[in-house]
Amino acid sequence: MKRIIAAVLVGGLLVVGCGGATTDATGEIPQVSQPTIPDGLPLADDDATIPSGMGPGISVAEALASTLDQPLLINGYVFVYSDGSVVVADLIAESFPPQPAGAQVAVEGLDVMEIPLTEGPADAGSAITAWTETPVQLIGEIVDGVLVANSVASG
Repeated sequence: MKRIIAAVLVGGLLVVGCGGATTDATGEIPQVSQPTIPDGLPLADDDATIPSGMGPGISVAEALASTLDQPLLINGYVFVYSDGSVVVADLIAESFPPQPAGAQVAVEGLDVMEIPLTEGPADAGSAITAWTETPVQLIGEIVDGVLVANSVASG
């Protein structure tokens, strides 16, 4: 029994003694280089570039509830109205033309030519003239309840 206890104690000391900083062949702790910022990612100044979409993004409802003071990657269906106004919504109603459903927010600053839109028939009499068939990702900030879009995420 004493041998088992001694073996456990020695094994425990070896494990504890192996912890700590890793050294190189000279016995010195190697310096870690600072990370670099790849092209296309935002910089810490006003001339920052807008990043392409990377990640799953968040819903319109999550964006509206967010308290972050920075651009968000938002998933949603885009709807263009006959007066030129744009809305992004979490859901798309199965009607013709489709209607925004679920959480939705008005969008400013979006170049709708950047996204694949389906156009409704001119004689439909609907206020909605175009929409996306699948969700898109928009990068922007919620300002006073409006999504100020910086860009459409490219992937």
